[in-house]
Amino acid sequence: MVDTNRELIEQLVLRPSENLNVEIKTWISPAHAAGQAKIVKAALALRNRNGGFLIIGLNDETLTPDMENAPASVRDDFHADVIQSLVSKYASEPFQVGVEYVERDGIELPVIVIPSGLRTPVAAKADLFVDGNPQIRADEVYFRTLVANNSVSSTKIKWKDWRDLIEICLDNREADIGRFVRRHLAGVGPTMLQELVAALGGVSPPQQPSDSDLMEAVLDEGMGRFEAVVKERGLALPPHGSWEVALIIDGEFTPLPLDQFAWQLNASNPDYTGWPVWLDSRQFSDESARPYVHNGGWESLIVTINSEYFNHIDFMRQAPIGRFYSYRALEDDITSGKNAPKPMKFLDAILPVLRVTEAIAVGLAFAKALQVNEEATLKFAFRWSGLNNRELTSWADPMRYVSSRKTRQDVVVSMVSVPADTPVSALSQHVKTAVQPLYEVFSGFMLPDSVLEDLTQKLIERRL
Repeated sequence: MVDTNRELIEQLVLRPSENLNVEIKTWISPAHAAGQAKIVKAALALRNRNGGFLIIGLNDETLTPDMENAPASVRDDFHADVIQSLVSKYASEPFQVGVEYVERDGIELPVIVIPSGLRTPVAAKADLFVDGNPQIRADEVYFRTLVANNSVSSTKIKWKDWRDLIEICLDNREADIGRFVRRHLAGVGPTMLQELVAALGGVSPPQQPSDSDLMEAVLDEGMGRFEAVVKERGLALPPHGSWEVALIIDGEFTPLPLDQFAWQLNASNPDYTGWPVWLDSRQFSDESARPYVHNGGWESLIVTINSEYFNHIDFMRQAPIGRFYSYRALEDDITSGKNAPKPMKFLDAILPVLRVTEAIAVGLAFAKALQVNEEATLKFAFRWSGLNNRELTSWADPMRYVSSRKTRQDVVVSMVSVPADTPVSALSQHVKTAVQPLYEVFSGFMLPDSVLEDLTQKLIERRL
């Protein structure tokens, strides 16, 4: 069975947008050759992109459910066994697929889930013809890629995409090697590890950046813009704490025109969660939530309170010079429902790891989309505010136990530098550097490395 993130899948259907890991099709039939070809090509292309989602049943232009052409029985036509059999028939390397069903506007839409973990490129192992014309050819490799008009397509891989494909495979293999090494070095002290790294000519663990003043200036500038836009719109926001991210890409790359910059980043966002960092809000029905240009960069403010789905207070800024900012209200303060925590009283111990992991992983994807040089470094600053007198807990996952601890500190800032060529499977130590200052103010709390690593891996593999 494929692990699925139900919240992510529901959000993908509610706010659909195509990117390198999400493909959208109108109604097609798995029983007919034309529909089979589209499903197989999408599945192989998404698998080679290290997993993703194929959403079926949305109008190509409006991205709303196609009510007229829906099959009589969605669950029968798109049963997991039907899709698995079809994909297995044409995939050179076997992989398991899943199917989820999400209701929107009174109609169920199937979402085919393609897992991550690619270690060997997947090719087609048989031809598939439609009306005598080949749509799938044996030995061809399909890939999700950006085409010339800034749109995304599942197509036969081009020479320029082979590097990305090989890096995905090596990244997943490196994750396996890393887990093997950690298992067999359990109990080895840090001094011995440092000596081993030095003997092998390795590099030191990631260090915090020295230009902290610059990073804090980006945080303060972003916060100033957030407060100004809230004031301009006359919004009355509920009391809440916040989590901010500042990112500077320190390296050589060619800044893109604003429109192309937006397309490039939106298509490259891995969409690890149902509400990703620096999300694409161009298709939001609320026009005030859509991005606009201010002072040479894209900005957007999204405020949804007392929503029937999820509550959000988000402000984002993205500038082509390689500077990014994100402000987000703490979920601990704006989550609704009978099991929601009391605002301004708690901080979930797990959520900071997931949010920091996603921010770093998305930043790496953006750097790759901007084609930065290999020596580039991503400099991150994180700031948590409104912490004073909160209690550390695990309300989002009650199955996890966290001993009761409180903090008397209101603001925590941390910084970390991440090389642009870092594989996402190797993020756990960078994440630890970023979140440890936050945990320490809760009476010296420490999240075990094994738990932190497990959480980072689950997020980048979309298994939460």
